[in-house]
Amino acid sequence: MPLAQAEKTVQITVKLPKKQYEALKKYAASKHLSMADIVRAYIQKGMSVEAYTEEIDFITAIIRQEITIAINGLSNRLAGLASKDLIMSAAAYYSTIAIIADLIDTNRYTTFREIEKKARLLAVEYTKMKLTDAEKLFLSGDAFEQNLERLRGGDADVGPDL
Repeated sequence: MPLAQAEKTVQITVKLPKKQYEALKKYAASKHLSMADIVRAYIQKGMSVEAYTEEIDFITAIIRQEITIAINGLSNRLAGLASKDLIMSAAAYYSTIAIIADLIDTNRYTTFREIEKKARLLAVEYTKMKLTDAEKLFLSGDAFEQNLERLRGGDADVGPDL
């Protein structure tokens, strides 16, 4: 069996600034290696870093694409849920109006529009509230009763405190 042959090499000439040459010479001596070994090691290392950077860029592009696909899917799902919520809210709104229209107390209201207008004003004021204040109002039975009285024919104005 023949002995493994050494890889063929090619000689090149590299010119370095004097300071860089001295630093390389000193570094090679401290590592007990030849200057050629040090230069070959640095060339290999530099080429590896460049290849690694190219791989990172490729992987980053793939990750970015997958994240975009996932976000787009979630955005579409959220938009669909929001649309369904809007449809349910509108259905509840119109159902409530239909029921109220049948039950209008003509002694308390002059028109159905008066009830509906007050309800819209309350809704707009509610949406302008801070989330924490809106939650407190929503969970408070007393506040609900007060607002219900306003709709039943109490004060015609809807104030900022609902």
